[in-house]
Amino acid sequence: NCSSLLAIATMLVGFAFITGIIANGLMIIVICSEWIRNRKLTCCDVILTSLGISRFFLQCIIMINSNFFHFFPEMNERCALSSILIVVWIFLNTLSLWFATWLSVFYCVKIANFSQPLFLWLKRRISGLVPQLLMGSFLVSLVTCLLSINAIDRKYIDHSMNNLSGNTTRECRYKFDLSSSLLILSMLGYCTPFIIFIISSVLLITSLWRHSKRMEKTTSSSRDTVTEAHVRAIKGLISFIFFYVTYFVALQIFLLDLTCMLTWVWGAVLCD
Repeated sequence: NCSSLLAIATMLVGFAFITGIIANGLMIIVICSEWIRNRKLTCCDVILTSLGISRFFLQCIIMINSNFFHFFPEMNERCALSSILIVVWIFLNTLSLWFATWLSVFYCVKIANFSQPLFLWLKRRISGLVPQLLMGSFLVSLVTCLLSINAIDRKYIDHSMNNLSGNTTRECRYKFDLSSSLLILSMLGYCTPFIIFIISSVLLITSLWRHSKRMEKTTSSSRDTVTEAHVRAIKGLISFIFFYVTYFVALQIFLLDLTCMLTWVWGAVLCD
């Protein structure tokens, strides 16, 4: 029946939450252990650590907002606390998207081979630009977070209770005010990193595909070890793009209606 399916779905989503938190936590621990042992981190490790930290706290915020208010419905009346959680979620979510984008850009610049002057300039300087890119992402996410405060429209809804006393409970619902603040929020926080991510991923896939074709022509066998590695990398990138695009679409739907909890949960599962 419906209750059984709902219970199974809740368990699966909860398992996805816990898996995401553990995976990101382990990644942070492993990289930090390497940093303590070697006293240095590569630029890739810095981006991965930043991404892992942002996603770790993002998962925690989503779990708090999804479960705490679900099991304690009386907390819905504390709209100030709920709005704080939403704003923090927007900050961490935007930060996570930017960090994932810079990871894609870093791999693209380091691995892909193009002869354009801008690309060659980036290949020489990308390692030195990583701290500035991460700090810029933090500032952009902070601005996006501050803009979202004015964009959130808080509304109270009275729900009747089917009990003997006939009492009503006051519940809080949030929606974004469809104004210029929302447009700036969407463009600055989500659309810009999405476009950069797509461009860098397509460039990297194109470069890997060309290289694999050249390797097939120069080797005696149709599929050597290097070519197979490139094909696996391309498949991995395509799957990464799929989840990123799906997550982006879920975010746009979520912006239009903050009361849609299914979108919130689906986005949380994707960011694992």
